[in-house]
Amino acid sequence: MQAFLTDLPLLAAVARQRSFSKAAEILGMSASTLSRRIKLLEERMGVLLFYRDTRNVKLTDTGSVLIERCEFILDEAQKAYDSVVTNMRKPSGLVRVCMFRDMYEEHMRGMLLDFATRWPDIRMDLTFAEHSVDLRIDPYDVAFLIGPSIAPPLVARKLLTIEPFLYASPELFKHHPMPVEPKDLHRLPCIVLERFGRRWPMHNGNRQVIVDIEPKYTFSSVEMCRDFALAGHGIALLRDLLAAPDETAGRLVRVLPQWSGGFEHDVYMVTGPGQLPQRVRLFVDHIQANYASRS
Repeated sequence: MQAFLTDLPLLAAVARQRSFSKAAEILGMSASTLSRRIKLLEERMGVLLFYRDTRNVKLTDTGSVLIERCEFILDEAQKAYDSVVTNMRKPSGLVRVCMFRDMYEEHMRGMLLDFATRWPDIRMDLTFAEHSVDLRIDPYDVAFLIGPSIAPPLVARKLLTIEPFLYASPELFKHHPMPVEPKDLHRLPCIVLERFGRRWPMHNGNRQVIVDIEPKYTFSSVEMCRDFALAGHGIALLRDLLAAPDETAGRLVRVLPQWSGGFEHDVYMVTGPGQLPQRVRLFVDHIQANYASRS
C-alpha cells in the first residue's frame, strides 16, 4: 500500500500528460524510470492501467476508475501541502482569466479588487472575450462561460443563473406594431447577441415556444445590442439588471412582458482538469466563496 501511495502521483502525471516523456519531465525523472515504476505498479496490482503504443498513452477503463477514485486523495494531499507552504511564503505567480466584459462590470469588479488586496503577490491577466473560449487550447487558467456545453475533461463550477428578457425603445413602435405573441417577432427587426444565439425559447408559465430569429443586427458585444435597442433599431435580449436603468427612465420597454424573454443561462467558472496551481486554486476558492455568500 505504501508503494501504491508513492506511485500515485506518477500515475496521475502520466494520465494528465498522456505521455511518459512529458510526465517524466514534469516529475524530474527519466522516462525509462517512470515507465518502469508504472509497469511495476501494474504488476503488483495485476491490472493494465495504460494502453501504450509508439505515439500514444491512454488510460484503460480500470486505470480511469482508479484515477477518478484517487483524485480526491491527491487533491486533499495537495491542499495540505499548500496550506503549509502558504504559511511559509506568500503565494505568487500569474493567473490568466477570461470573461465577458459585462460579467466583470455587473458581478466581478469588487471580487477581483478584493482578491488583489488579499493576495498582492499574485498577478492577474484579465482578458475580455465576447465569444466562448476553450481552455483545452486557449491560454487561460480560468474562464467564465455560459453552459451547458462545457467540454470534458474541463471542470465547471456553476456560479449563477441569468435570464434575459426582450427589450426595445418606444421609438421602435412608432414604425412597427407591438408584438402580441412570440411568433410576431418574425415581423420585427431583432438584435442578436452572438452568445445567446438565434433560437429564442420563450416561456410563459407552462407554455414554451421556440422562435428562430432572422436578425437584422448581430453583435458579440452586449453593449452594442443595448445601444442599438436604445436607438430604436430593434428588439434585443437583455438581462433585466442591465436594462433596468433605461427601463426606469422610459428609454426601454419590456416586450411581451407576460413571457420570459429567452432561456435561463447557467454561468460557470471553468478550469482545466487535475490539480490546480496554488495561485489558481486561491482565485477559484475566492470567487466561489463570494458567490456562495450571495445565495
